[in-house]
Amino acid sequence: MNTTFKANEFALDTLYFKDDSLHFRLSDFYSEYKGKYNKSLNRIEGQWIGEDSTHYSLEFISVMPDTVSGLNPRISTDYSYQPPRQHEDGIIVCNRASENFISHSIDTLIQRIINKRYKNVHSLLIARNNCLVVEEYFYRYDLNFVYNIQSATKSIVSALTGIAINKGEIKSVNETLCKTLPGYESLACNVQNKDLTLRELLTMSTGIAWDEQTYDYTDERNTLAIAANEQDQFVHLLSRPRYKPNTPVFTYNSLNHILMNAVLKNATHQENKQELTERILKPLGIEKSYISEPTPMGAIGDIGLRPRDMLKFGLLYLHEGTWNGKQVVPAQWVRESTSTKIHPTPSLGYGYFWWTKVFNWKGKPVESFFAWGYGDQYIFVVPDAELVVVMSGSNWTTNPDGQAIQMVEEVLAAME
Repeated sequence: MNTTFKANEFALDTLYFKDDSLHFRLSDFYSEYKGKYNKSLNRIEGQWIGEDSTHYSLEFISVMPDTVSGLNPRISTDYSYQPPRQHEDGIIVCNRASENFISHSIDTLIQRIINKRYKNVHSLLIARNNCLVVEEYFYRYDLNFVYNIQSATKSIVSALTGIAINKGEIKSVNETLCKTLPGYESLACNVQNKDLTLRELLTMSTGIAWDEQTYDYTDERNTLAIAANEQDQFVHLLSRPRYKPNTPVFTYNSLNHILMNAVLKNATHQENKQELTERILKPLGIEKSYISEPTPMGAIGDIGLRPRDMLKFGLLYLHEGTWNGKQVVPAQWVRESTSTKIHPTPSLGYGYFWWTKVFNWKGKPVESFFAWGYGDQYIFVVPDAELVVVMSGSNWTTNPDGQAIQMVEEVLAAME
């Protein structure tokens, strides 16, 4: 394994030295490292064992910190704007001045990333009026790197849900899990869960006891971390207590979109990978991606995309589901799924697997919606400003209302 990418910051579950050996484990990523110190070469040589049990050679050598460019956002701290390059991927590029951006304000934003005022940002893409005007990469990442977009995947699952409803494969979001999740009837149709709807799944308001945001994903008290050790996570989830308050309560749950993928697999009679490829990736001209293998429950989890392809998805939703003149996602579903259904916090709303927020632009409130994934994978859409902002990174927090919100506020302030 030879890379100069920035090393992500993770808490190690196990770390020990014994004689000439080094061992550490990352249970959050089901991975571990085993190595030995080679005294004659002054380096540690060993194997990184991934979650799929694949072994990769990994060596640690002694260097001065300032010689490892991947440890800093940029080799040079001086920033000079260059318009994005045109590629044959369907994305139009422009100079930021032509789209009425205040140049020095955008320069300041980029400089704050370089100076680590905004931490662990790997990419920043800004498009206005259907035109990409800023495309910057940091820590030696580039436009070809495929990111696990983590829970931003949920917003793509939302799009697939809207397509399936439009095709009549799913009647509506008022369908119950009992009627749409074959193989789990004993739990989905019991007294506790028989009235659990797809709407509640999509809005994170199922009432199932769950706590995924109080503790980090490496903490054994995090309910997703607990579920990860279960052979069938759907059985575990549907067996947990369910509460039915008069007013729905938002409870973030990363298993919800995997459940929705299981529903889609049954409704469309397609494997999730085929459905995703035929209904989203191919229409958008997305040729390079990562699609996880199905879980033991038969449904896929998160997917990986390049930042420019994340931008395509944002532009698709900016234009109410159309791409190159073709209606990919029903316009009514785009409007419905991105409108606020519940308020997780005073400042954030939630639709159908989309977060929502009201920003201030030119002294007036403007509505936005965004996809958020763990580690700061974001797709922001601000329709009134004709704006799409994409970010990727390794800022590992369980709070979607973080530094990315401030960065979008800076982008809006830089628009005339």
